[in-house]
Amino acid sequence: MQEPPSGGPRSSNPSKRTARIEAFRIHTKDRHDLGERIAIVGAGATGTYVLDALLRSGVAREIAIFESSAALGPGLAYAEHLNAPHALSNIAGIEIPPLIESLNAWAVRQSPDKLDAWGIHACAGDDRAFFPRVALGAWLADQFAMIVAGSPIPISVQRQAEVVDVVAMPQGCRVEWRGTDGRIVQDQFDRLIVATGYGPIAANMTAAAARTGEPPTAMRRARQTERFGVLGSSLSAIDVVTAIATARGTFVPDGDTLTYVAETPWQATLLSRNGLLPEADYWFPHPLPSLKGFTPETAAATLRGEDGDLDRLFDQFIAVLRKGASDWAARLGLAEATADDFADRYFAARHSSNAWDYARHNLADVRHWHAHHDTPFWRIAILKAHEVFATAIPSLSKTDLARFHRGLKRVFTDNYAAVPHLSIERILALHDAGHLEAQALGNAYDIAPQQDGTCLVHSPNWTSAFDELLDARGSQTAALNHFPFPTLRLQLCASALEADQAWSSGLNPAGDLTMREQDSSLERVHLCALPFLLGNRPFVQGLVECAAMATAISGAIQEARGATDGDQISAAELLDVLERPSVILSDGAVLPLAGSKQ
Repeated sequence: MQEPPSGGPRSSNPSKRTARIEAFRIHTKDRHDLGERIAIVGAGATGTYVLDALLRSGVAREIAIFESSAALGPGLAYAEHLNAPHALSNIAGIEIPPLIESLNAWAVRQSPDKLDAWGIHACAGDDRAFFPRVALGAWLADQFAMIVAGSPIPISVQRQAEVVDVVAMPQGCRVEWRGTDGRIVQDQFDRLIVATGYGPIAANMTAAAARTGEPPTAMRRARQTERFGVLGSSLSAIDVVTAIATARGTFVPDGDTLTYVAETPWQATLLSRNGLLPEADYWFPHPLPSLKGFTPETAAATLRGEDGDLDRLFDQFIAVLRKGASDWAARLGLAEATADDFADRYFAARHSSNAWDYARHNLADVRHWHAHHDTPFWRIAILKAHEVFATAIPSLSKTDLARFHRGLKRVFTDNYAAVPHLSIERILALHDAGHLEAQALGNAYDIAPQQDGTCLVHSPNWTSAFDELLDARGSQTAALNHFPFPTLRLQLCASALEADQAWSSGLNPAGDLTMREQDSSLERVHLCALPFLLGNRPFVQGLVECAAMATAISGAIQEARGATDGDQISAAELLDVLERPSVILSDGAVLPLAGSKQ
């Protein structure tokens, strides 16, 4: 995509500009007294939380929802057809923001047959238990239906509707979609929330399915495949390995441990850069206590909008660790640590240990912590600190943001992505039975398909061939020029040019999830398209973040409706729009664009 052509110089005559503003002043008598007409694209977890927040805040007079699938609520992440019952979520009920009801309150009123099928009959009321992803999907589906049924305003739901384009305008937006009859329908809305998740944006559905625990293709054909390579070592990778194991054998409880008995021969290897296994879930107080000396407020106060902000944030963070966990901090040498080498210090003990021995000892430790509610302070502090860093990351310079992704992000991701105990028990059982290994690839490795259908994975110190190679790595930031709706994509790319932002880094919206700071025409489009947010909001995934985004959006709409100077702002913004370079759409509409810096 090329930079849009210039639309000419802007007016430099103040009196003339004032006169034009007066000429274009829009006199309205609060057109939104009864609320706005709002569209939501996507009815997965984010869309469900957004719908709930909009209704609770009373900012909408009518809501239209567009969902590309037939299911409302679960989305791709918790879809029943993509998640076998063994695939566990990595969030317990106590952490999940409630909708009409909490996850556990909903679970205890489900039928015994359902609870048995999900394997949660004994723990349905335990808010620290981890449920299968299909159970969370069923909860979301029920909550969505209950929200719609209890709505005081009209809600229209378009299932299996493909939104083909979106056009953002100063006073609203236009949505075009294709229904099940194939016709293109067009409608106008006051506001749009893009909550598309990983559905139509996913570039590789095989990889996306693997991430959610769907059995690999090799298990649906003859069982001749014996050698599996699994890229990744997180819960998603464990789910893939568990899918292979359950298709070719049985996990057998043996007292307090788990064993595995295979029916057919097979071998799998978890392939990751570091060869590390995830740690098991640990007990933590909920809600997490604030850290004295490192809060969103202290973090904001240290930001200068320049290189070095990361170091100033890190100094606050390290001061908390050295004070609250002095022995642990001394062992890691945190007095000399930097934001760039902290991750190496943090992972050093695991790198020097056998991965399987470390996993076994870690599981014993966290079980003790759960039993005694006595997790070490440093682990709780890191868990809380990732929330503080999350508030500051969007403000980091490009250099500091890149440094954060290379170093500190690895620590926070490892710490908050601890996995269910059962998941660790399963991989230990598979390893003990001789079916599972873990291999460090380093940063310089190659993957080469072979003529015989196998796949060769080669690193400087290790090479192996696999009959099947499955990608279970985490989601990566999506480039902005891959955004799904062509006209809105054009507008977003133009706004990125205006802000000198690289398209490859995705979106960096304001707190209300809009790009209004780059282009006022986008102030009514809220962007919750997760793959495009990961570059600047690396912790945006998960139900907690879904709820937080929904709250931010509904609060922003309330604030906008309560503004008293809307007439003057609208007039000035209208003039700005008229002076921008423009493109002409297929229906003849003129669309002004940002990206016209002189």
